[in-house]
Amino acid sequence: MVIPRPLRPQIKEYEKAGFHVTRIEPRNGAHFKIWFAEFDEPQFITKNVLEWRSLKNNIAQYRRLAAQKG
Repeated sequence: MVIPRPLRPQIKEYEKAGFHVTRIEPRNGAHFKIWFAEFDEPQFITKNVLEWRSLKNNIAQYRRLAAQKG
């Protein structure tokens, strides 16, 4: 799988948190549709993470989704 350069730092953080990206699809503008092995539904992210807190919020949201599923 080819990871677009702007997403590489984000993907590393998601993988550190225990989430595994299986597929990435570019969308309009700065958005990407990504699939995680842990979820049935794709998630939408932006390549413009302007502050570290938004990345932490995404990870927290993914943990809540995983807890609901599990």
